[in-house]
Amino acid sequence: RRTRRRATMADEAMNPVEGGEATAREYLDPPDYKKGAKPSNVWKYLKRFAPASKEGKNVECICEVTGEDGVTRPCGRLLTWQGSKMGTTNLLSHLKMHKNEYVECMSESSHSKMSNVNAMSLEDKNPVLDDGLATDDDDMPHDGMNTPPVNGAHDGARAHRGGGGGGGGGRDIKRASWHQRRDADDLDEDMDQFVTMSQLQHQQPMFPAEAADDTQNPIRGWTTRRRGKVINDPVHGHMYFPGIVVDAIDTPQVQRLRELKQLGTSYYVFPGASHNRFEHSLGTAHLATNMFDALRTRAQSHLRDALTGSDRVAVQLAGLCHDLGHGPFSHVFDNEFLPRRVAGWHAGDEPPWNHEAMGADMFRWMVDDNGMDLDKGVIDRVCDLITSSNVESATPGTKFLWDIVANKRNSIDVDKFEYLLRDQHSTGVKGNVDVGRLMSFMKVIDDQICFKASEVYNVYDLFHTRANMHQKVYTHKKAKAIEYMIVDALVEADVAWDSEISKSIWDVNEFIRLDDTILKRIEWSKESKLQKGRDLVRRIRRRELYQYVNDFAVPEQDIIGFKPVTEVDITSCQGDNNIPGGLRPDDIMVQNVKIDYSMKNKNPVDSVKFFQDYGDTHSFHIDKSKVSLLLPNSFIERKVRVFSKSKDPMYVEAAAKAFENYQRRMYKQELQLTPMRKRARNSQDER
Repeated sequence: RRTRRRATMADEAMNPVEGGEATAREYLDPPDYKKGAKPSNVWKYLKRFAPASKEGKNVECICEVTGEDGVTRPCGRLLTWQGSKMGTTNLLSHLKMHKNEYVECMSESSHSKMSNVNAMSLEDKNPVLDDGLATDDDDMPHDGMNTPPVNGAHDGARAHRGGGGGGGGGRDIKRASWHQRRDADDLDEDMDQFVTMSQLQHQQPMFPAEAADDTQNPIRGWTTRRRGKVINDPVHGHMYFPGIVVDAIDTPQVQRLRELKQLGTSYYVFPGASHNRFEHSLGTAHLATNMFDALRTRAQSHLRDALTGSDRVAVQLAGLCHDLGHGPFSHVFDNEFLPRRVAGWHAGDEPPWNHEAMGADMFRWMVDDNGMDLDKGVIDRVCDLITSSNVESATPGTKFLWDIVANKRNSIDVDKFEYLLRDQHSTGVKGNVDVGRLMSFMKVIDDQICFKASEVYNVYDLFHTRANMHQKVYTHKKAKAIEYMIVDALVEADVAWDSEISKSIWDVNEFIRLDDTILKRIEWSKESKLQKGRDLVRRIRRRELYQYVNDFAVPEQDIIGFKPVTEVDITSCQGDNNIPGGLRPDDIMVQNVKIDYSMKNKNPVDSVKFFQDYGDTHSFHIDKSKVSLLLPNSFIERKVRVFSKSKDPMYVEAAAKAFENYQRRMYKQELQLTPMRKRARNSQDER
């Protein structure tokens, strides 16, 4: 798209070379503006005409459209200013006021392949030089400083005032070289590879306009019925979602997530934790978009070429829909309820059902049920990203996409980023990880997301913050007590309803009916078979919870090969007590707590790769010993907790005594957190 001089037949007829002054109209070819051209692009282009005003000329800009038949026609919009009456600064202000006229003009030209803005001097018929062209897909607002470094705009204007002589050939060569460099991918050539996420958020439009062909072009693999939407979020601020994502948001399958608490029963302990999986899913889609765009920007040109618009949409939809398979009270459903009600569900074995696979099934049903126009390839890719499967089917240069939403390689993904940010915001529990910095210093090397070596501490903070949230929030003893009460109520309801709840996991049409409101269904049921379930829910309402007795941390040397403790193990050590018939397994609950750095007893940072300098094409591991001696030596801990279902001090004391005897039998000493007699004395006061 070099600047080129063309003399039309009409020009030659009106201004013959011999016997008169020849007029040379210069056609300055800007990018192929499409319908919905952004004001920033038009503004960036029009600013290049500013030098003409200093020569005291009237400058005319005409927007012309070249149709599919190859004929160029004016579209009827005209803007003229007198350079002699305004300086460059005023001219720029004048252009800024009228830039929307050009946007509107181009938007009306939906049939065009190209829009040409032609500039000429009206007084002496000398053309005005454009010393640089706007970019094809430049979404960033510009301040006019990103002009091509070829002699400067003012030098270009001077070079053409007297015709084409005087060194113009050298400038033309340089100008051609500049545009050849920009032709491959103008946006990526202009942008620094390692701008931070905060800079990206300010430079890129928060809610870009969508061209018609972005929403209605079936060649891209999707069409949409809606325009994009901006949603204001307390964690991420303004989040923009394109039309195809809005189509997915406004479906019953995604809207169901409004009725699923993100933190389950932790809401009963942290009143601010009222957020649902719906807003978490929006945030995950937002971060997934940011990560995709940032990684593509920093990638080498051949890697950028491997990525398509369909890849971006797949990542966005995977982030939005990754939690569609969660049941009532989130992880309580698949970790505690289903093992008690589904045949063949054995501890330690691969479960026959998981929420990730259910999420993929729900997504496929969502597309069909709502008539969403998505290609099969896009649908399959979204399901693969949700379940983190079939990565071997990825084309070279796109395997890193599997690490964005659900990273099985090292567990660093936007899902974790989002729930840590949102959960900390809602509970008031602070963490040290800087997610924005992590996303600002990552790039793709060898089809894997790598981090700058200086961020190794931040990576460790990510996993430490996650473990800290598990200790303080996710496994809070009161939240777990309520969790066990809800599970007992669900079991009672499932028995009374002929396994209606547990059977629903095999049918998406039934599963969509399950959410946290099932607790109210149990509470207000009038079925006699549900009396015990109703009593449990009403105990929760009155805060008459299962009583926490005590816990102990499993010694480090016993963690590997640890066998979960059962209620029978505890009651078999009860000794003498005043309970008629003694303490029974049904009188207590045993929780086996496991908190790790996401990869059991392994250090997840051993699976993370780093780079030293921004231009590096090779990555490496960083051994923990080279980072800090203050980092943990163990990456997993296990605890055993005991709850009494009755708040009667006699039952609490009997459970505490049995728990103490179990520790002596297994470890030859008491390992529990608090001495038994203190727990017994305070048991009635603990709420």
